Amino acid sequence: MPTQFYRIIEHPADTGFEVKGNTRKKLFETAARAFFDIMWSVEHTGENEPYSIEVRSGDINELMVNFLEEFLYLFDAKGLVSTDLKIESFSETKIIAKVWLHQFNNEIDQELLAVKAVTYHQLFIGRKDNQWVARVFLDI
Repeated sequence: MPTQFYRIIEHPADTGFEVKGNTRKKLFETAARAFFDIMWSVEHTGENEPYSIEVRSGDINELMVNFLEEFLYLFDAKGLVSTDLKIESFSETKIIAKVWLHQFNNEIDQELLAVKAVTYHQLFIGRKDNQWVARVFLDI
């Protein structure tokens, strides 16, 4: 994946990012990777076993928030960060994904941005120039 696969959006109180994808599934995968890249610098070594996650929601906007919040939960509650992911099943209300998790190590890993929550503020998921686009803001 290219180094600049997302764009940071400046905001007075929060920070945000914008990603694009040819499909909604790819859009969600790219949004998660941007989220990881913004939040953590991880010195991952070795292979981890994949872990399965399932996220449900009432609509596609809520699905984006819940999907990214799942990674925030894994970090806050269990000290785990994702080093990779693959969405195996996608609909507007449900995602099943394989994620590869790494135990965050304060001695070699770095938290780049302390995110409190993924917000609905100015959240956008839609089509633009024949691609899917997502704009997500994070409460920091």
